[in-house]
Amino acid sequence: MATSAKQTIAQTNPQAILFNLDVQAKRSLEATGLALLTELKSQFPAVPIVVITEHESLRARITASRLGVQKFLTQPIELAKVFEVIQQVLPKAQHLQKATAIAKVLLVDDDSVMLSTLSDLLHPWGLQVTSLQDPEQFWQTLCTTQPDLLIIDLEMPTLSGIDLCRIVRQDAQWSHLPILVVTAHTDAASIQQVFAAGADDFISKSLIQSELVPRVISRIDRSRLQTEIFKQPIKL
Repeated sequence: MATSAKQTIAQTNPQAILFNLDVQAKRSLEATGLALLTELKSQFPAVPIVVITEHESLRARITASRLGVQKFLTQPIELAKVFEVIQQVLPKAQHLQKATAIAKVLLVDDDSVMLSTLSDLLHPWGLQVTSLQDPEQFWQTLCTTQPDLLIIDLEMPTLSGIDLCRIVRQDAQWSHLPILVVTAHTDAASIQQVFAAGADDFISKSLIQSELVPRVISRIDRSRLQTEIFKQPIKL
């Protein structure tokens, strides 16, 4: 049932998901439902999810909250109210797609497989993605692409992600460009290096599938908001 549901959702490309937690009621109801919910959120990290259930529990609410579920409904509930809640979460998803429709992202990684993975995750959101495997070509590609956000690997030959962060922050034109560093090293020393070099955020490679899209969209929206604020005249 779980596989069939995920395949159907993937084929329909939904703007929101209404998830009935009461699945396979005869077999470990809550555990089974929460496990499927976790899989769905991992596969569709940026799609808003509304959970509905007859069997409410604090554990279920906490798990749903940690997964980023937008709304948690308990039955009995009027159908009109369900549709009203779905309408509340839909504009957010539509806004995100519109907000990123003309945004450009530059990916820098010497691993072609990782570049492909990152591109596949970002393309469905209307982002214009440029992939660069040779960090030696970074500055030329940066100036040509004029990206709204930069995603770079921490460890690369000849030039590391730390090196690229530093040269971006040294340049007046790019000093405010949002930078996300992708790394397999999440120890305190490595993360300290990342932020000291000027990166805005880091993403563990083990969490790429679930965290990349929300982080990218959040950074782009924040950067654009800051730009608009700076453009506003100061009233004396």
